[in-house]
Amino acid sequence: MLLNEKRKLTDKEIIEKGSRALINELGYSGFLRFIRHSEGVSNEDYLKLESEMFSDMTLDEIYDRAKEHWDENNK
Repeated sequence: MLLNEKRKLTDKEIIEKGSRALINELGYSGFLRFIRHSEGVSNEDYLKLESEMFSDMTLDEIYDRAKEHWDENNK
């Protein structure tokens, strides 16, 4: 019996659990690459996009925002 057959999971729960599993296995950059590829936009340079997104932030700021987001969404 599959896990979600024991407990009916919502689509949101499936996406959250799947995302966490991918991040644990692939890391954040691997997760982003996977998502971008699966959405059919893999022809863009994800490193360039990532660099543009975080160009004005320090590593500590990125970590703090990620932790804050996690804490807010996992209460």
